[in-house]
Amino acid sequence: MSTNPANTMTTAALQPLLRLLESKGYSSRDLLGSLGLDSSSISSSTQRISISNFDHLLEQSSRLLDDPAIGLAAGQRLELPSFYLLGFLISSCQTGREALAVLRRYYSLISDSRSPDFFIGQDSIKIVFYVTEGTPFGSQTRAEFIAAGIHTAGQAIGGNYYQIQGVGFRHPPPAHKDRLQKFFNVPMQFNQPQNWLSFSSRHLDSPLSYANPALFNMLRSEAEQALSRFSRLKSFSQKVMHILYQWPEAVPMTKDAVAELLSTSSRTLTRRLQEEECQFSTLVKEVRLEKAKVALKSAQTDVQQLALDLGFSDRRGFERAFKQWTGLTPAAYRRQHLTKGCSLIEESN
Repeated sequence: MSTNPANTMTTAALQPLLRLLESKGYSSRDLLGSLGLDSSSISSSTQRISISNFDHLLEQSSRLLDDPAIGLAAGQRLELPSFYLLGFLISSCQTGREALAVLRRYYSLISDSRSPDFFIGQDSIKIVFYVTEGTPFGSQTRAEFIAAGIHTAGQAIGGNYYQIQGVGFRHPPPAHKDRLQKFFNVPMQFNQPQNWLSFSSRHLDSPLSYANPALFNMLRSEAEQALSRFSRLKSFSQKVMHILYQWPEAVPMTKDAVAELLSTSSRTLTRRLQEEECQFSTLVKEVRLEKAKVALKSAQTDVQQLALDLGFSDRRGFERAFKQWTGLTPAAYRRQHLTKGCSLIEESN
């Protein structure tokens, strides 16, 4: 399944991955540059990155470090302050129950994915979290990243109150399952209907050591404003992305034409996107990439015609752009997805 380019997550999620790369002696500048990003552009709490671009960064990082468990490795480095408002709000909660309620209510500030569900029993609580479909490697890696991040945050906030009991993943057991087992140190299950973690509910209402009611009330007010503001911005952004994704191949994809469909001016469209720290050209590039990925998964797709359909003047220009986006030529990407039984990393080497 292809990732809908309208699905995004906060660039704060990149921080653990970038810290991991830098700890191994790699500069993140080139990696971010391949997506048109830099360190300053991801420092804002409102900046978002598409799931497809996040998957691309995970895949590139995995190749650089020769580590198929890159999601686990990055999740272990998660720090709540990296998530700005939501991170500080969760850290100031009085109880674990309050922290879970805050995470659920304000989850859209960090991800377009469905908010986690919580099932509280007499002795345990299960957190079911949802991962937007992307590449097979990306979906699996993000699931491991989120699970490791939740576990790391739980230990930081709950201290001795946090007692993990089990972990479940939708994907099959990976080659690095022993590393997952060593990190979580609890029974693990794979091929589950959903991704989940469970832990003891005995201390769910016990006071947390970092609780700060005054700070919590102040931050909650800011979070409500941010939620309202983001909801308005998100609705406009999704309208633009939906139009671009459904754009007829024979019609030039221009800003003026999109603005006309939205009953606004090109100038207003630019301003509204800038409020989200986004550019029209970036959205067009993401849509082109997603359409190209879908088309190349079919052996019948003619690459020359695909290049013209996506607005490129010739095949060579499309091939250069596609390799810059993904690190693979269109031919290599097609072989990768038409060859069964091979992992993404093995095929791209």
